[in-house]
Amino acid sequence: MPALNPSLANHQPNAMFRLGALAYGRDDLIHLEFGEPGFPTPPHIASAAVASIAGERQGYGPGNGPQWLRGAIADRVARVDGFQPDAGDVVVTAGGTGALMAALLCLCVPGDEVLIPDPGWPGYEGMLAAAGARPVRYPLLPERGWQPDPAALDDLVGPRTRVLLVNSPSNPGGAVFTRATLEGLVACARRHDLWVLSDECYDELIFSGAHVSAAALTDEPRVVTVGTCSKSYAMTGWRVGWAVAPHALAGPLGVVVSAQVNNLPLLALRAAEAALTGPQECVATMRDAYRARRDLALDSLRARGLADFTPQGAFYLLVDLARAANWPADAGAFPSIPFAEALLAERGVVVAPGASFGERIPGHARVSLAGDPDALRAGLERMLDFAAGWRPSA
Repeated sequence: MPALNPSLANHQPNAMFRLGALAYGRDDLIHLEFGEPGFPTPPHIASAAVASIAGERQGYGPGNGPQWLRGAIADRVARVDGFQPDAGDVVVTAGGTGALMAALLCLCVPGDEVLIPDPGWPGYEGMLAAAGARPVRYPLLPERGWQPDPAALDDLVGPRTRVLLVNSPSNPGGAVFTRATLEGLVACARRHDLWVLSDECYDELIFSGAHVSAAALTDEPRVVTVGTCSKSYAMTGWRVGWAVAPHALAGPLGVVVSAQVNNLPLLALRAAEAALTGPQECVATMRDAYRARRDLALDSLRARGLADFTPQGAFYLLVDLARAANWPADAGAFPSIPFAEALLAERGVVVAPGASFGERIPGHARVSLAGDPDALRAGLERMLDFAAGWRPSA
């Protein structure tokens, strides 16, 4: 048989995605694993898609997105992210995932290195494997509120480092990076002449502090900003996101996106237009609900002495399973993947094991705050009770 791309042939599926696939569609489980908003897509957004189906030909369109949507995205970026891009520098993509993948394919060649956060979203690893690039992890530190120390990144930069990937508000930690942190990261990129790939998919889900976009901190053409309709508007399945790029990169990004998907369905693009330009009260309503669910979850953790950090954004919470289990200090890292597998099989609760997010939180679980509050409370209690008496089988 002909050889496969070695970057992919040796790449193992991430445990979070594997568990999610096992649990998909099962109504008998408590789902705390994925960042899937528990709200339906707001009616005015869905109605725009229905009107498009009824009144417009659903044919091909521009690979980088129609001008009317790129203009709406540019205005939204100015409103939320604090800088005004030209609509010509906006590329519409298949969700934020499509924007990240397209950017990495444009910025890297096989063998290059990309600095990624640890803990960080597991999807980055698969994207880098597809691009033939190698991840180099930089730590997010609990003592700094799950933010990095920008000065510590200098020692991680090598001759093949090309990209610094930043994610704020962060998944899984829920940290909203301060202006000082982001200024330090942008300065590091400047010192080493790196691209900054800024994943800002949760930029409207802020509970405390303020969102700062890396592109708002520099006039240099080195920042690619990624956003999406998925999280703020409960549109995960509609698959509409965007990349805002320096002018010289917008054309190559459009080429990559066209090669991947050609164009997105018009009905989804009309829905995105309605989301970005229509009433925004739905965003605040859902954000307030996520904040209330965060507080509910923290109350459950405080009752057991396990509340270490209050997430400032996104809709996730990290739980220290090792402490919940009174895991012996001399027993090594708490095995969060076998625990998550047992929790699903024996207690019907699905969580994302900390080992899925890198090397720094193997003894944690990430709990999604996006679903039903009663299920969140019941799932947390069930998980913590199970952890207290669980030990891996020999």
